[in-house]
Amino acid sequence: MNKSVSINGVAVVTRDENLRVKFVQFLPDDEQAPVMEQGSRSSGQLQMLRNGAFDYVAYKPKVRANSTLLRKAAHGRISATRDEAYQLTLKVFKREGLNVKETLTREFFELIDNVKI
Repeated sequence: MNKSVSINGVAVVTRDENLRVKFVQFLPDDEQAPVMEQGSRSSGQLQMLRNGAFDYVAYKPKVRANSTLLRKAAHGRISATRDEAYQLTLKVFKREGLNVKETLTREFFELIDNVKI
């Protein structure tokens, strides 16, 4: 559940020699002001607006890898995913000048023949 809290106070902004914001500290007027009960580990963007107000937008959490490598080939890999599936990835660049059909077929069989499932 998201809950907004309004707290009055002073924001102290420290800038570097290029006037980029390096550090922001907020000092509430009331030491008993309500605070967040749970911290946030997400990072985001903090902007100081022209009127002196601050705006913070949290970034979406980064998606972590959901697979475990089982076998690697020159142009791809086969992995086991967290949702109990197998994932095959093959990629051949045009600039390599290879016969794509032959390369993908050879590496496909190399991967599935040598993986321990």
